[in-house]
Amino acid sequence: MKYYIAGNRGLVGTHYSSVTNAIGGNTSTVDYSDASATYKEFERLKKENELPTHVIVNAATIGGLQEDLDFSYELMIKNLTIQNNIFNVCSDFGIDRVLLQGSTCSYPAEGSQPYNEYQLMEGEPHKTYLPTAMPKLMGMYQCRAKNEKAGTHWRTAINSNMFGPNDRTGEHAHVIGALMQKFVTAVKEDWTKIEIWGSGNQSRDLIYIKDAISAMDIILNNDKYDTVNVASGEETSIRTLAETLKEIIGFTGRLWYNTDRPEGIKNRAINNSRLKELGWSPKYTLEEALTETYGWYYDNA
Repeated sequence: MKYYIAGNRGLVGTHYSSVTNAIGGNTSTVDYSDASATYKEFERLKKENELPTHVIVNAATIGGLQEDLDFSYELMIKNLTIQNNIFNVCSDFGIDRVLLQGSTCSYPAEGSQPYNEYQLMEGEPHKTYLPTAMPKLMGMYQCRAKNEKAGTHWRTAINSNMFGPNDRTGEHAHVIGALMQKFVTAVKEDWTKIEIWGSGNQSRDLIYIKDAISAMDIILNNDKYDTVNVASGEETSIRTLAETLKEIIGFTGRLWYNTDRPEGIKNRAINNSRLKELGWSPKYTLEEALTETYGWYYDNA
């Protein structure tokens, strides 16, 4: 097997590369938003006898709630273009195993929970997540269409809130990245309080990146399901998350839950029965994962 990761930097790219010894590219080496450049990359791989059998579609601009709000049009155009270009070259070069990075933000804003894979497209996603959700849903159906036509094994991993070393920081980060940035700054600058967006009662399914990568690889290589949730199967409230971080780092100040800030969808519980059926189980507790992640943020944020 030869792995290629389109988008081999950042949270998923760096960890997946280290696990599989994959080759790959990123925005500094390949312009995946340009069809010709993407094709030339795979031509090069073929000439060098490095044409992959497995491709992970990870090249995208993905952030948190604030980025979806600020750059909705730009995100949709860019990510659809990148996704389509990579799909086209995978089709042209006969790649049998492809894994698209999907997202649980694609689930309906209103629906019975925990969400199962068959509920995708049963309702409109939460409006604040549409810029991320819609390209992922389109990609999922493109994978299914390719499989039906060509008998390939193109898969979609519906990722919940992944976190860990090498994630983004600041206001355009996902929830844990944004919180980590605040806690690190609070410790280094002796803050007396930390602002938390929303009431703290909103909840998410959180999964450590090392557990998520093992799940993705199982999905990519399975022959039963084309779409599988990558999730812990447990809900954690933002309040519990913030209090756990406070305890881990020994922060003695106050946590200020600012209800004037947007908090996104109230809760999202995800069913991971398919993933468990395929043989996956987590290796890290939430506290262990947060402790490792905080250490990285303290050194790098």
